[in-house]
Amino acid sequence: MNLGTRLKELREMRGISVYRLSRLTDVSENHIHSIERSEKQPTIYTLEKLLNALQISLSEFFYEGGEAIFPSDYEKELLFHIRQLNPEKSAAMLQLAKLLHEEYVLLNQISTEDIES
Repeated sequence: MNLGTRLKELREMRGISVYRLSRLTDVSENHIHSIERSEKQPTIYTLEKLLNALQISLSEFFYEGGEAIFPSDYEKELLFHIRQLNPEKSAAMLQLAKLLHEEYVLLNQISTEDIES
């Protein structure tokens, strides 16, 4: 694993600029660029500061077992509450989420068709 490349991918996936990450962590933009280009290796302390700002744990960052999903704080809270439900209610929540997603997709298709006409 290339630590710098991985950090850059996650930062971009979160939609956070180097400038913003620098302000959130008090790590200089130049240092972040150097890490992302693999010119420098961060200390664990620096890496942890950067990852905390990206809402990613060290274990998630170093996970190499395939495609990893990094839930936001909101998603973690949602998952926590769903795990408290019995299996039937949990299945109902999943079905509700799927229906809401289908509705969202349909509304976007209608909106796109209106723009194109």
